[in-house]
Amino acid sequence: MTAKGQEESHIEESRLLKAIEMIEQETVNKTLTLGELVTLLGEMGHGILILLLCLFFLQPIPLPGISTPIGMIIIISSTLQFLNQKPWIPRRFRSREIPQKALHKAAGIARKIWSRLEKYLHPRLLFLTRARVFRFVNLLLLIVSAFLLALPLPIPFTNTVPAIVILSIVFAQLEDDGFLILFSYFASFAMVLFFYSLGAGVWSFAQRPWASPF
Repeated sequence: MTAKGQEESHIEESRLLKAIEMIEQETVNKTLTLGELVTLLGEMGHGILILLLCLFFLQPIPLPGISTPIGMIIIISSTLQFLNQKPWIPRRFRSREIPQKALHKAAGIARKIWSRLEKYLHPRLLFLTRARVFRFVNLLLLIVSAFLLALPLPIPFTNTVPAIVILSIVFAQLEDDGFLILFSYFASFAMVLFFYSLGAGVWSFAQRPWASPF
């Protein structure tokens, strides 16, 4: 098989692209609920759901009212995925409709990201996405990132930085790309430094005499 043929084969087999097409087809004439979306995606539900939810945070303005429930859903979905369980959504969120325009926009963004990454994403270093010990490490990073995403902080980039880590891991898992997992490890380290610096700055400000009410 030629290099071009291999590339075409990879594109056809892409779970992400398949999911995007399913979403676009199903939402042409109707609005989906969160529960229907998860059912539609089947075994891909965990990763695609997390991916779509995180796309809204790829901008510097934080969304405190939205980030907390989404962070909770990501933690639940990531844990169920690690345990090889079917996607599950809390009853209170299951019947919530996803605005058709918003879902189409998210699918379009995902397709645009895929079009830029398709030349670079392909199965490699599979032990980083399939070995149980690394799957557990990836789960921990997803949980920590989702927790930080869920914090209602009105500070620019406090949603964006964790979202980048989460998206890196999810893209890597969907496409079995261990190299992207390595990138997510470096991104996780940068995320920890970012929040540590943020916390240290707030603590330093609070300790100044003129900032204290006493």
